[in-house]
Amino acid sequence: MSITVLMTTYNCGEYISQAIQSVLNQTYKDFELLIIDDGSTDNTEQVVKRFNDQRIRFISSNHIGRSSALNLGLKEAKYDLISFCDADDIIHPQKISKQLLLFKNENDLIFTNSTFFKNNKILYQLKIQNDLNIIKRKVALHGHLGASVLFNRKFILENGGFNVKLLAFEDYDLWLRILIDSNIIIVPEPLYFQRLRKDSLSTTETMKKKNLVYKIQKPYFEKLAEHFGITSLKEQLIIKGWREFFYGSKNLARKYWIGAGINQWNVKLLITFLISYLPESFLDYLKDKRVRLRLDYQIAKLINGDEIQKEFNKVLGMMSEYK
Repeated sequence: MSITVLMTTYNCGEYISQAIQSVLNQTYKDFELLIIDDGSTDNTEQVVKRFNDQRIRFISSNHIGRSSALNLGLKEAKYDLISFCDADDIIHPQKISKQLLLFKNENDLIFTNSTFFKNNKILYQLKIQNDLNIIKRKVALHGHLGASVLFNRKFILENGGFNVKLLAFEDYDLWLRILIDSNIIIVPEPLYFQRLRKDSLSTTETMKKKNLVYKIQKPYFEKLAEHFGITSLKEQLIIKGWREFFYGSKNLARKYWIGAGINQWNVKLLITFLISYLPESFLDYLKDKRVRLRLDYQIAKLINGDEIQKEFNKVLGMMSEYK
């Protein structure tokens, strides 16, 4: 099977060489690397042209936004099977080959676990449990699935592609729209390495992002049973409370949880109920820094050793001449 690795970029000249090299280092060789430059004003094009590989195809456009750039990529791709690699990220050499082993049907979405790094140091991991009910509940509240996906573009285009009206969270909007009809499969290995570039968000930016996610979620939370299989009224109240806690009103979150009945709470919910009284800015800081995921990763390192970092170091070593 031939595939298109789709990479959109906007002013990522500082990082894109590593992203490209990680694609070229794939053990699976039958692919094109389609790079859509969304109107970069830095040296992105010059960096790309340093690579002498016929599988690379570079298309430059005006600055049209990420959603439009992704849709352009889907249209211009030579092959129906699409894999993503963002221009500032790195993929494991075996990512594509392991995903292709599991791809069977047009509505398959094949994800891997992802890790997040800064200055070549792994800070935390996003692990996706291979249970559709759990995945649906996670997607209801967060993007969760990440950028590691392999899919058939026909399935995506038949469902409207990426929403060009959105300035962010276009992938989350897409997963919500196609979740009912998708067959989600997980490769339970950390094969996608996502770069963390921004230290923190301003209060205004954080509020805008929360409001946007809240708006994207609205039609799906009006039909929780249909979209996520959540039929119990008490479960619906609990997940509505989580939505308010993350993106809306903490007061309303507590009302939903109390309405569900304290006997429905677990330890995590009890702790969250208590910390919901803390200042909003502090809670935003904890969420922005992904403190829980960082703690989970540090605990896993103590128990199992830092195998993920060791593997990442090997991947980086394979592209040392491009640093």
